[in-house]
Amino acid sequence: MAVTTSVPSSIPAVSPSTPADLLLVDASPEAAAYAAFLRGSYRVATTSSPDAARQFLHRHTPAIVVTELDLQGADGVDICREAKSLAAPPPVLVTTRQVERVPDALAAGCDGVLLKPFAPNLLFARIGRMLRARGEMLRTRSRHETLKSAHLADRSGELLAGTNRVWPNTYCPYCNHSGVTSFEFASHRRAWYACLACKRVWIAKRQE
Repeated sequence: MAVTTSVPSSIPAVSPSTPADLLLVDASPEAAAYAAFLRGSYRVATTSSPDAARQFLHRHTPAIVVTELDLQGADGVDICREAKSLAAPPPVLVTTRQVERVPDALAAGCDGVLLKPFAPNLLFARIGRMLRARGEMLRTRSRHETLKSAHLADRSGELLAGTNRVWPNTYCPYCNHSGVTSFEFASHRRAWYACLACKRVWIAKRQE
């Protein structure tokens, strides 16, 4: 399946005045509604084919990738890994109804998680937040070109963390491993957490 897109071959810089290029990989019935909503602000490439998505990634390097984890027999985690293997990896937002799959996506380097079902405006807000973080990372990289490469890589990774957050001093309630990741709000006071050691997920009081 070819990628349906209006994105040109040249990728513009991310700025407040320039729409960002976005790759949406989703085979679900609601994907068309998400794409239509997002096209009001972004140039959106859409596909339900993992192979087409991989080809697009290597041709265009979009500013952000949004991928469903369940791609009708394929795995959105592979799309995340592919995006993160690029020379200039874009932020990746994964969407899913299968919360138990989230640890695999976190291990693959995804920058944010959005649990279905959600309203299109919530998707829009999350994408905007992640692109602002990416813009800040690029500005920081420009300001710190003279820093040691190892330090710069560490700082860039921190800024590319998206909406996930690692809590190194929090212990998993299942395996007692030190270090868990919060990846999605369940309510105003509670959030989803994941342990990458035992790949369990749970809801707990939000940490500050």
